[in-house]
Order: sequence, then structure tokens, then C-alpha cells
Amino acid sequence: MQSIATDRSNNAEMSDGDLVRVTVGGDHQGYEVLTRRYQNRLFKSILRQVGCVVAAEEIVQDAFVRAFLALDSFQKKSNFYTWLYRIALNASRSDFRRNQKMRPLESIGTNVDQLTMDHEALPSESIERDEERKHVREAMQRLDESYRTILILREFEGFDYQAIAHVLDIKVGTVRSRLSRARQQLRGELRAYLDGKASAAIGVVPCHVGQDKPATQVNASEHAAED
Repeated sequence: MQSIATDRSNNAEMSDGDLVRVTVGGDHQGYEVLTRRYQNRLFKSILRQVGCVVAAEEIVQDAFVRAFLALDSFQKKSNFYTWLYRIALNASRSDFRRNQKMRPLESIGTNVDQLTMDHEALPSESIERDEERKHVREAMQRLDESYRTILILREFEGFDYQAIAHVLDIKVGTVRSRLSRARQQLRGELRAYLDGKASAAIGVVPCHVGQDKPATQVNASEHAAED
């Protein structure tokens, strides 16, 4: 029993490439380590892509099975997670085609949240971040599928251009141009929200035809009538 525990401990410290090698050699504990290492990360990313917890769980499980069966074909030109992500992404696209339209996104974060999650927020700040997440989630849902995918890879997964090119099977130059267009489209989707935030920050209140007079004006007119 102790030797098994020791083997698992040793496996946990091994690199992805070495874990692939020992798995191909017949030690399936190596693949268990790879699964534990990347399961949650892959699930969160695919959930952002498909917007459904059940579908994301199925896609991730399928991706790990497919990757295990194809380990002999894995080449160390890319890292294991990039290779695994490509398998999962292809599965998520198949899911999208089967369901014809993207489900409502159930979970998506923002880089702002990731940067500030270690700090205790005031209630008003927490509400503001919740509102920001809501608008980002809705805007991401409206993006073209190719733009949503490339933004997730770059902004949430932190993949460099070369890794994105490998996952999407496109040229690095195409990654740059597509990412630029994706950001532009996202800014367009968020423009109304961002303009509203900017107006609120400088104290600009939109005027509406037929709105009641401000309280100060009402009081002033009442005082004038009394005089």
C-alpha cells in the first residue's frame, strides 16, 4: 500500500511529457495525474464556450477519453494541455452544431475579477463587479463563435499566439487579425454599457422629454408663489 502511495506522489511531481510517456508504457496512474491536473481548468474553459454545465462535463469527459486513446499520436511539439484543449474544442463545436445555437452562458469571469479576487470588496464594489460580469457574459454570447473562441483562448486561458494558432489550426498572422476583430466586436457589444458607466462617473444624467422637474426647482417655484 505504501509503495502505491509513493508511486502516486512521484507521478504528481512529473512533467506532462513524462506522464504521457509512462502512460503509453502501461502505467495508467500517470494519466490519472494528468486528468486531476487539468480537469477543472478545462471544464471552466469549455463551460465558457458552450454555456451549459451538463454539456461541458460531457465534452470534458469525452476529451479525456479521446486523448487517452490517441496518446500514441501525441507529439511534444506542443504541450499536453494545448493538445487536449484542441480535442475538447472540436468536441464543443460538434455539440454546437448538434444544438444549432449556443446555449445561454452560465458562467464566465473577467480578468478584472481574477486580478482582484484576493481582495475583500465593499458591497457596492461587489455589486458593480456582478453587473460587469453580467454585461460581459451577455456580450460574449452575442459574438461570432470564432471570435468568442479566440478571446477565451487568449484572455482567459492565457495562450500565446503560437499556441492559439496550433489549437485553431490557423496561421499566427490570422490569430493576430482575428483577435483584433474579436476585441473590436466585443467593444462594440459593450459600448452602450461602457458609455453609461463613463456618464455615471462624471455625473452626467440623461435628460428625458416630459420628465418631472428636479426637486430643487419645484421647491424654488413653491417658495416664489408663497412670497
